[in-house]
Amino acid sequence: MAAVVAAAADLSLIAYGDVVAGCEQCALSQTRTQVVFGSGSPTAELMFVGEAPGFHEDKQGIPFVGAAGKLLGKLLEGIGLSRDDVYVANVLKCLRYNATVQLGDGTWERIGRLVRERYDGTVMSVTAEGRIEPRLVTGWHATPLGGRRVFRLSFESAKPNSNGEANIQLTGDHPVLTERGYVPVEELVDGDRVATGHGFSDVAHDVLCGTLLGDGSISAASAYFQLGHSAHQEEYARWKADLLAELEPVVAVLDVAAVAGGPRVYGAVHVRTRASRELRTLRSAFYRDRKRVPLSLAEQLNYRMLAIWFLDDGYMRHRPNRRPRAEIATNGFDYGDLQTLLFALSRLGLPAKTLRGRIYFDADTSRLLSERIAPYTPASMRYKLDPEVAERVPFDPTLFEPGPPRVLFDTAEVVDVTDEARTDVTFYCIDVEENHNFVTAGGVVHNCRPPGNRDPLPEEIQACEGHLFRQIELIQPTLVATLGNFATKLLSGKPAGITQVHGREQQVVLGGNPVTLYPIFHPAAALYTPRMLQVLEEDFRRIPELLGREAAPPPPPAPLYVPEPAAEPEHSVQLGLF
Repeated sequence: MAAVVAAAADLSLIAYGDVVAGCEQCALSQTRTQVVFGSGSPTAELMFVGEAPGFHEDKQGIPFVGAAGKLLGKLLEGIGLSRDDVYVANVLKCLRYNATVQLGDGTWERIGRLVRERYDGTVMSVTAEGRIEPRLVTGWHATPLGGRRVFRLSFESAKPNSNGEANIQLTGDHPVLTERGYVPVEELVDGDRVATGHGFSDVAHDVLCGTLLGDGSISAASAYFQLGHSAHQEEYARWKADLLAELEPVVAVLDVAAVAGGPRVYGAVHVRTRASRELRTLRSAFYRDRKRVPLSLAEQLNYRMLAIWFLDDGYMRHRPNRRPRAEIATNGFDYGDLQTLLFALSRLGLPAKTLRGRIYFDADTSRLLSERIAPYTPASMRYKLDPEVAERVPFDPTLFEPGPPRVLFDTAEVVDVTDEARTDVTFYCIDVEENHNFVTAGGVVHNCRPPGNRDPLPEEIQACEGHLFRQIELIQPTLVATLGNFATKLLSGKPAGITQVHGREQQVVLGGNPVTLYPIFHPAAALYTPRMLQVLEEDFRRIPELLGREAAPPPPPAPLYVPEPAAEPEHSVQLGLF
């Protein structure tokens, strides 16, 4: 009997699909290759609804066949289902003219001018690994504001200036890069940290942080970094200055006034960098009312940063007939700071204790500490190591090759400015190759959409939504999982975005039937922001429960899914049936 019902349902869907194949109710019929109706089991309990076909779907006539579709298949496998068990069907965000964008040569230009002049050079962009690099502009968009809200976006360490480069205005639906992935600006919450669009190489970052744990400092007034060493450490000071070359340091050898009871003057070496946006952001992490240890260092401390910290403020005590023991001076930090440092050291396998403003290591840990930092210790400073280790473990200069800068994050500052008077109600956006984002004065923002993609227009929705509801009526699923913002808002009839409602089921009536609606992120979210894969996996794990089934056993650990590179379309592809 079940087979008969399935066959009848399949025939009904096929027949309806044939009807829809000739649809000419909107202008999309003039640009599509074919209608992408849907695929899967005609009696599926679980139905997925995405936004719209892309280039590959339009060519093959099947939804979710690109990189996002492959990831969808892997997520289903993780809960014991396959594409054959379910049914899959489918359903410009902009900046204000004077929002400044950083070009590939480091200069800044207003986005409105880039769009109007169809600028096809490079802009600064951020890779999935957080590296900052120039990428080509491939598209330009200018759209009316319509009924969208407008927000002013900046970040805590941004410095206001007369050029207005400290912030940007953008529509509320425009995604910006945060530590939790891309989030529409209107859905940012207190504590969210946005990518600032500037940063340091890994080497410069570690040298700066290691020195700031010691006597280094960043000026509050103009955000330059400075450090000082005694004359006998001039070679070490100049070596650190070379590692900070991207910040254009200046080295000066000085005669400094003596302390009470000492010689009248003594030699010192002073290093000072230029002021910069990235140093202002780093200062906000290390300073509030005083210098402190950022909580992030509990996870970020590495052997290179530790080496700089120890060479600045560490000491190896040598006592007759006893093994050397290491200690580090930490007089400027309070109890909470010291606990962060002890945790960071223990994470590196270097347990320690603190007493009277110093961190102490036992003999075994002191030997291990020397072994770990010896490859990062230049010749002029190897006297600070355990002598046996200094002889056995050489310095490795390749560990200080800088590489490209990595973007910094800072606390977002968002203000709703929808009601402010404005004469220009056109907003702008650009598309950027490969990374699909670009650096602005207010942070890193996403393309309007990945290439060839956009929101459906009202007349397209009106032409297509009846077909979608008829599909749901024929299939009669008990659970409909909406993939992403647009499908969720359309089928729920509510304005709440996917970030707020993902993983939370709700009861609705679709196609005349009561249905559990289950919003989840679109699989493409994990392609552009790999850390989103864990969120998707967690939301998918609830699907068996919502279907009234036992949860599938967890799959064996697997490497992060990396999609195969897909060929780019030669031109922008229009939407088809969603």
